[in-house]
Amino acid sequence: MLTINDNIYRQLAQLVLEAIGNNDYFNGTIEYDTDEFYSTLYVTLIIYREPLDDPTDMTHNATRIRDIVPIWWEYEVIQANGPVMNDFSWREFRDYLL
Repeated sequence: MLTINDNIYRQLAQLVLEAIGNNDYFNGTIEYDTDEFYSTLYVTLIIYREPLDDPTDMTHNATRIRDIVPIWWEYEVIQANGPVMNDFSWREFRDYLL
């Protein structure tokens, strides 16, 4: 079994946030490759946003992510010998996204 550590969660979160961009919905795959394994996160997400209070910029409707709710997800890890089990937890991962 592959243990998903802080570094993996952090790297995946960065990739997910880049893929989401300014969207309120995301359905797709995120690929993460290391020397130890190759992985794919399949997700369907609803992104809840809230406005940023920036009194210096009244021309833009800037927002920040308030919550990300997974509708469906699956995290697949493949090592040299094939697929391996992992302990990916959306509950832990969510903390890295927000």
